[in-house]
Amino acid sequence: MKKNEYYKMFEFENEYWWYRGLHELTRRCVAKFKPAKSNEESRILDAGCGTGRMMEMLEGYGIVEGIDHGEEAISLCKKRGLKNVQKGDLNTWEPPVEAYDVIISNDVIYISTIADDMAVAAKFHRALKKQGILILNLPAFNVLRRKHDIAVFGVRRYRERRTLGPLKKIGFEPVIASYRLPWLFFIMLFQKYVVDRLSKGEVESDLKVLPSFINSFLLGMHRLENKIITAGIPLPFGSSLFLVCRKK
Repeated sequence: MKKNEYYKMFEFENEYWWYRGLHELTRRCVAKFKPAKSNEESRILDAGCGTGRMMEMLEGYGIVEGIDHGEEAISLCKKRGLKNVQKGDLNTWEPPVEAYDVIISNDVIYISTIADDMAVAAKFHRALKKQGILILNLPAFNVLRRKHDIAVFGVRRYRERRTLGPLKKIGFEPVIASYRLPWLFFIMLFQKYVVDRLSKGEVESDLKVLPSFINSFLLGMHRLENKIITAGIPLPFGSSLFLVCRKK
C-alpha cells in the first residue's frame, strides 16, 4: 500500500470501528478454535502484520510473531513496543515447517505485491502444525472494486466458493466461511457509482475521522454481527469474506 496509508492505519486502528470489529472477531476465533495446548505456549503468526495492533491484541494467547514487507510497518510495530517482528516478502518467504498453531493474514493476499495468493496460502499450510488454523479476511465481490482498492494496491476480490475450492485442494478444511458487513455492501456500491465518479481528487483510502457517536454505533453493529458469525451462522453477502480454516 502507499506509505502514507501505514501512518493512517496506525492512527486509526485502535479506535476506528472497522478495525476494532475485525480485530475483535479475529481474537474471538483465535480463542475459540486454536488447538489446545497442555504444556507449551501457542505460536501465532500475523502474516502481513501492518502496524501491529492485531499482534498487541493477541499477546495473551501465546507467542505472537509478525512479518510485513513495509519498512514503515516494521517501524510502527516497534513504536508500539513490539519486538517479535521481521521484514519479509511473503512471495519469497521460506516458512518453518509445522511451526505455528495459528496464522492470521487479514487483508493481505489480495494486494498487487502478492504474485500468487494461493501459493502463499500453501506456504501457510506448510507452516501450520497439524490441526492448526488459518484466519483470512479478504475483500469480497469484484463489483465493489473502486478507488479505495487502488489506494491500498488491491487487485483481487473474492467469492466464497471460488476461494474455498483452492484452499481445500491445498489441505484446509473450512470451519467458518462467512461474508461480513452486508449493509456496507450497498454503501460501497453507492460510493463507487456516485461519490467516486463525482470526486476528482487524489486517490486515497476510505479512512476518515468519524463523529464518536457514529463510530460507536457502527462498532456496536459490527460486534452483533461478530456474535452471529462465531455462532456458526454465515452471512450470504457483504463487503468482506471471512474464513477460518483448519489444517487437515
